[in-house]
Amino acid sequence: MRRTWWLLSVATSLACYQGVGDFGDSLGTETGVGLSNGDLGDGDPGDGDSGDGDPGDGDPGDGDSGDGDGDSGDGDGDSGDGDSGDGDGGPGDGDSGDGDGDSQSVCERWNSDRADLSEGNWSGSVNGCNAGDMDAAWRERSLRQINLYRWLADLPPVTTSADRNAKAQACALMMDANDALSHSPPMNWTCWSAEGSQGAGSSNIAGTAAVTAVDLYMVDYGNASTMGHRRWILSNSLGPTGIGSSDTYSCMWTIGGNGNAGKQWTAWPPPGEFPAEAINPLWWGEGLDETGWTIQSDELNLGGAEVSVTVDGQDRPVSITNLSSGYGSTSAITLIPMGWSAEAGTTYHVEVSGAGAPISYDVEIVDC
Repeated sequence: MRRTWWLLSVATSLACYQGVGDFGDSLGTETGVGLSNGDLGDGDPGDGDSGDGDPGDGDPGDGDSGDGDGDSGDGDGDSGDGDSGDGDGGPGDGDSGDGDGDSQSVCERWNSDRADLSEGNWSGSVNGCNAGDMDAAWRERSLRQINLYRWLADLPPVTTSADRNAKAQACALMMDANDALSHSPPMNWTCWSAEGSQGAGSSNIAGTAAVTAVDLYMVDYGNASTMGHRRWILSNSLGPTGIGSSDTYSCMWTIGGNGNAGKQWTAWPPPGEFPAEAINPLWWGEGLDETGWTIQSDELNLGGAEVSVTVDGQDRPVSITNLSSGYGSTSAITLIPMGWSAEAGTTYHVEVSGAGAPISYDVEIVDC
């Protein structure tokens, strides 16, 4: 049986991106990815083409430019619908790359937070256009995964906003009712609502339920030119978020955050110890070995950076791609392994030059 996964993410620039990726018959799985952009903060989500190409039939396309004339709004509801994380900081110390956690603490957090990855019960229904809600424990499990990934990257946890949860829930209903994804759903869509449209223009969107969606966002198949879903989750500005889900579609609010993590740069995998299981948290594909490692920054210009990855002084070749601006960070690059895969028990030394400030860190892959 073949399963199609759809993801959409928003960016800060007003344009539209459509991308499609195919994992091949050996996996029996395809992914189609469309990205449509919305202005950060109080700006507009854009009403360009949302990326509705058939999944699995080629490389990312260019899409049409969005008009950016739909107000995305902020959704300033009260925060706090789920586990906000422990706020202890990540296992590494960020810029210096001298991870100060040990493999036990990293693995304990990883295994504890991922002990229950089940989806939950949706109280709504497409019949009657009832958005309903996720049960509270389900939303908390999804938020826990978001904060686990941020903790590993030495970023503060985020909470949810009641207002953004409601708009993300209305967004998930619309996607489910129309069996499609769009950041600018037309008003003739089944179960269209202003709240759902605002959520759609402000969120990462997935064609799967809310817990699994977080892992999909972090691997980010089909987004070779943006890696937008991962970058939003690892954004300095994220939070509060909003999470909404039906049984088969989900939305995670990302833009207009008031977070102020203030990190000069964030890498994935991050400095310090990193669970081998996070290289590919899914049950198919090659994970980060396929989509690549990333470095993102709001302060540094990574566009002309030179990068080396070594193990015990021996080069590990990587292909560098300068990513589109505005997806959760001002600047970002991917480092895609060429002829090698990350292995547990190995420490990878990363050096970046030509970005305005030197970046140097070690990633130690540990088996959890």
